[in-house]
Amino acid sequence: MTPIQFYTLGYFEQYLIIGIILGIIIGLYALFRIYLGTKDSKISKNKRIVISAIIAIIVFVNMLNVWSNAAVFTFYLFLASLLADCVRLIWKYLLKDKYLKSIPRLHKKGILAFIFFAIILIHGFYGMNHINLTEYNLTTDKIANDSYSILFISDVHYDTIQNPQLVKESISKINKLKPDIVVLGGDIVDERTPNEGMKEIFKELGSINSTYGVYYVYGNHDRQPYTTDYENGNRTFTDKELDQAITSNGIKILEDKKVVINNNIVLVGRGDWGWNHDFKRPNVTDILDKSDYSKYIVVLDHQPIDKDVDLGNGIDLQLSGHTHAGQVFPFNLIQDLVVHYNYGKYKHHNMIQIVSSGLTGWGWPIRNEGKCEYVLVNIN
Repeated sequence: MTPIQFYTLGYFEQYLIIGIILGIIIGLYALFRIYLGTKDSKISKNKRIVISAIIAIIVFVNMLNVWSNAAVFTFYLFLASLLADCVRLIWKYLLKDKYLKSIPRLHKKGILAFIFFAIILIHGFYGMNHINLTEYNLTTDKIANDSYSILFISDVHYDTIQNPQLVKESISKINKLKPDIVVLGGDIVDERTPNEGMKEIFKELGSINSTYGVYYVYGNHDRQPYTTDYENGNRTFTDKELDQAITSNGIKILEDKKVVINNNIVLVGRGDWGWNHDFKRPNVTDILDKSDYSKYIVVLDHQPIDKDVDLGNGIDLQLSGHTHAGQVFPFNLIQDLVVHYNYGKYKHHNMIQIVSSGLTGWGWPIRNEGKCEYVLVNIN
């Protein structure tokens, strides 16, 4: 990770005010925490003020871009320090100086805070480097005598923050599941994926053994629209190169299109809604025929949106990713409020909505919310 990536990854100016507010709060905390923590040191009062002020300014700068690694790590150091303060107060007022007499010394020197900070990071790195299988079992009256398994992979962000070997090992495990249908829910690559990495992941995904093929929809990162937020400032592959890598490996792109599988399942792939509202995509009814409604209809949509539209149009299952289940605290709390359908299985009358947390994560090399996963949906 380069310094540029550390500070600028995923910069969105509309979040600047949040960054400023957090920067002021955490910066002031750092100012007083460092100043009081060095009270009994041999450093003069003026030098303590200067040192505390410099650290507070660094903290403020780190928090300006709330999407950056700098902000996340600074925030976790802040939380770790607050936790250490709480432990110190509990020791002082509840334990009455009888136990753990080393706590005041460890707290004063900042060692206790760094222990908690290390625990948070270790947990986060562990979460990013372990990929799990999540399985759902669904029933339907639309499929009389057959059953189908759909393997859903989303948000790989290949060759960016997770060891590519872990992805390859997961694909090897997926092959043993022998799924009937494989669907790729977008953001398989992003702005930091090199050209060779892009070609490599679609070759790997295209090699998955499935009865009825591998299908793909674009995510908001696949076409590398946010290059200004990243180190090189330029795309590493073109749309043509991307599409060629996908289709040349036998993967079928569904861009507001459908495919009927074994006359039982209709798979509809949606064009990604995108970050802005300028994108216009057809209604799902414009894609479907009347004869499709007797079949089991699955909508593959990168972002978990248009739930009411799909529900009102007789869709049986919607598969989405994009949210990463928040990935890092406290973004999961914000997403729970804003996105509503952040992770897991939701039942809306006759429609099931499944939102995956993704095979990897985005941007930050840690995950302490949700899990890295691939999803197997069994339809009986």
